[in-house]
Amino acid sequence: MNLFQNVKYGVSCREAAERYGVSVNRQGKALCPFHNDRHPSLYVTDNHYFCFACGAHGDVIDFAADFFDLPLYEAAQRLAADFGIDTDRPPTKKILEKRRQQTEAQQLTENERLCFSVLSDYARVLREWKLRYAPQSSDETVHARFTEACHKLDETEYYLDILCAGNSHERAEVVQQQMADGKLDRLQRRLEEIHKGELEDGYDSAGVA
Repeated sequence: MNLFQNVKYGVSCREAAERYGVSVNRQGKALCPFHNDRHPSLYVTDNHYFCFACGAHGDVIDFAADFFDLPLYEAAQRLAADFGIDTDRPPTKKILEKRRQQTEAQQLTENERLCFSVLSDYARVLREWKLRYAPQSSDETVHARFTEACHKLDETEYYLDILCAGNSHERAEVVQQQMADGKLDRLQRRLEEIHKGELEDGYDSAGVA
């Protein structure tokens, strides 16, 4: 097993990000260090990172290379030195299997956290829209955002309740349903655009309770 593989098995992307000063919240989101990020747009898991604003993405070695402006090989060497990884001794079969099981369990947890984070953000936006765009008279044209809030808020809060209080099977079903066919990714990108537009207009719905 070579240097790159040893490093990837020895240190997670989240561990590296936090070691190098990136504050990652419980939902796996952080301010992206690769552009002037005002609203957390970087999503970090154990295996990869992805910024929904600037598009930066990759594995732990890519992260260190981008963060320190290093070639990939030097980035891997930096990670090995910082995390005490013995690059001359490949991990045993037992360690590899344990790592695989941990990675699968961690990925499930990360997916659940991401789902909760995106749906919570969407629910906050919908609550604000329901107030902000409510018709003021019976003859006023109903705004599309008010209509969306009326149609989607209860459903979104129902899914959040399951993610908070449901059993593991129920939570997994919600995550699977939300992530199918890129649905959650599209919603997250849409929310990023909504927040960007409202910041440009001097209004940030992310601060609405």
